[in-house]
Formats: sequence, C-alpha cells, structure tokens
Amino acid sequence: MRRVYQIICHIIAACVVIQAAVIAWSTFAILNATGEGAALSEDNVPVGFLVHSVVGQMVIPVLSLALLVVALIARAGIMWSVWLLVAVLVQVFLGYSSFDLPGLGLIHGINAFVVLGLAEIGARAVGAGTKTSATTQTSAAQGSAQSSAQTARDDSV
Repeated sequence: MRRVYQIICHIIAACVVIQAAVIAWSTFAILNATGEGAALSEDNVPVGFLVHSVVGQMVIPVLSLALLVVALIARAGIMWSVWLLVAVLVQVFLGYSSFDLPGLGLIHGINAFVVLGLAEIGARAVGAGTKTSATTQTSAAQGSAQSSAQTARDDSV
C-alpha cells in the first residue's frame, strides 16, 4: 500500500505540472488570438482552460481523497495526505474566488507549488518509512540471531 501511496502522490504532482502547462498554453493562445483581432467569449475559449478546470476541480481532489483512504489503510503518511487534501481544497476555493477577486489568482498560483511540494514530500516520506522499516526489521533479525548465538554459547559453558 505504501507504493500505491507514492504512485498517487506522483500522479497528483504530475497533474499540477499539467495544470501549469495548459494554463500557460491557454494564456498564450488568448494573447495570440486577441492580437490578431479575434473576439473571445465563453463559447470559444481555448481547450486548455477546460482541461485546467477538469483536472483542478475533479481529478486532483478525487486523487487527494483516494490518497487519504490509502494512507488510512496503510497507516502511513496520514499527516501528509491530510495536509495535501487541505491544500487542494484551498486551491479549489482560490480558483473559484479568483474570478471575483483576480488578485487571489496570485495566491492560487503559489499554492499550486504547495500542492506539488506536499505531494512529493509525502511520497518521499512514505518511501523513506518503507526503507526504514526494512532496515529496522533486518537489524532486529540480526540482533535476534546474535542474541541466540550468545545464549547458545552461555548454555554450552
């Protein structure tokens, strides 16, 4: 389950990168179209805005919820998944609020980096927990073997 956790985190991070790419693509498409004299309306916006909306309002929130479920099942990375879900909810709120208060769009852009960072840090933390657990188990097994050998020597004397 830890590997599933890591994969979901990496998918969320990739979605944030996609978000940045499609919003930049759409912005340049609008600048290009209006520079050539085209008029834009809600009916002919670039497809990147639609992709940005779907990924940001549906895909990332659903993945964040799935990550929390996986974290609870695996009993690992719960704190990171909760913080990530909170950051995603803030991101969605900022996205909707930025239409009325465009200045919030700056915070929306910055918070995207928070979502990206939390996803990758969470993946790394859970991955490090796996290695630590394996190392701890190996050390415990070696310690147990040494203890058994010492006991056997003590019994033979």
